[in-house]
Amino acid sequence: MTANYSTREYREKLYDDLHVRLRDTAILMCAIFIASIGLNMNSTAVIIGAMLISPLMTPIVGLGFGLAIFDTRLIKQSLEVLLTQVLVSLLVSTLYFWISPLSYASSELIARTSPTIWDVLIAIAGGIAGVIGSRKKEANNIVPGVAIATALMPPICTAGYGLANGNVRFLLGALYLFLINCVFIMLANIVGTRILMRKSPLTSFKELSIKMRIGLISLIVLLILPASYSAVTLTIEQARKEGIKQFVGKEFANYTVINQVYKSSNNELVLTVVGDPISEEELETLHQKQASYGIQSVQLKVNQVQNSPTLDSEATKEFYENIDKYIDQKLSEKDSQNDLVKENEADKD
Repeated sequence: MTANYSTREYREKLYDDLHVRLRDTAILMCAIFIASIGLNMNSTAVIIGAMLISPLMTPIVGLGFGLAIFDTRLIKQSLEVLLTQVLVSLLVSTLYFWISPLSYASSELIARTSPTIWDVLIAIAGGIAGVIGSRKKEANNIVPGVAIATALMPPICTAGYGLANGNVRFLLGALYLFLINCVFIMLANIVGTRILMRKSPLTSFKELSIKMRIGLISLIVLLILPASYSAVTLTIEQARKEGIKQFVGKEFANYTVINQVYKSSNNELVLTVVGDPISEEELETLHQKQASYGIQSVQLKVNQVQNSPTLDSEATKEFYENIDKYIDQKLSEKDSQNDLVKENEADKD
């Protein structure tokens, strides 16, 4: 049977681990550098590798344990190490993204800017697993697994990207995700430590004051509310996208959809289709069918291009003009994207 640390032994271990050492700082800098490259190159494998060697988890665990037993020395020590590590991480990641020739935002970076309630649940579950794993004396893969699942490194690196590129949305969104991870891992450690202390109690410890409890609860509520709103918004958006996809795929199966644009500003779906003419009655039927796909609130606009073997010269001309407009639109969108990339690179220089 695997031996576990007693509460007293675990506290002494944290006292020993929670110091700002040169070797730990060097490891952290390497991990941040690797994670920044992974985010920049959109490489999930590289990001996971960086999370495995990161020492960011220890001070968060120490802070949760310290609050559970109200050990002011451990709380102070944990905060000192955590703040130092965060500052070093921000410095290294900002420096990397400032000198990197790749300034575009990869999908891995974007994914760290909009936390939801699911990130809260992951942090809580990871924190609980971490409490159990960190108490084991022999080496195990629980704590490294928690480091990967809760993803402490990528948000800090994304915040560095935001600083380097002057992108406030990326900076605040990433720091918000990092704060969620820290607070709820810490909360799981507080609860887990209280439970484990029933079997291995300290001779004496102080309870958290009423003010500290209220402050902690208030912080939790403030973190959960925006994340819950983001989750609801994301769920609605995903449901709308899926509804539009099914609606277009089934109801326009006999047509060639050459362009499909959803305009969020006025909640409008614009379709350009090639095929037989669609009558007003058929359009009205399509509007009525939207409800069965959950997109009844979406305004539908259909631009029709007739497709008939008996097209006269005027209709043929109109057909090719529409095709030309579609091609010009796509080329214009591509040019705009290229111009935006060049502007970002120029601003960086």
